[in-house]
Amino acid sequence: MQRSSQILIPALGLLGLLFVTGCAAPCERYCNQTADYIEFCLDSGSQGQWLDAGDWTTWGAADKDAYLASCQEDLDGQLAGAEDSAPIAAACEDDANRYLELFERGLCADVP
Repeated sequence: MQRSSQILIPALGLLGLLFVTGCAAPCERYCNQTADYIEFCLDSGSQGQWLDAGDWTTWGAADKDAYLASCQEDLDGQLAGAEDSAPIAAACEDDANRYLELFERGLCADVP
């Protein structure tokens, strides 16, 4: 019984920490939401701009994973070089929410 409490208490602490800090930073969330949206629209988008986009090369990537890595690297660089990263993080959060909403509605409105 002593051994199980030694494992349970740290596990509960870690779980609590995840709830306090959130699951992902705003710009990481932006990259993930945008990648999901692009992937969906490349497969389903019927508007001219999505048909013209064709594949991931429009975003300088070979696939979704390459896009995610590039997006994260770009935003990490912007955040590291910014005197005040709050506006960048806020823009990431706003855009992540917008792309999530479009994705959830099954709409392919604009090409990011």
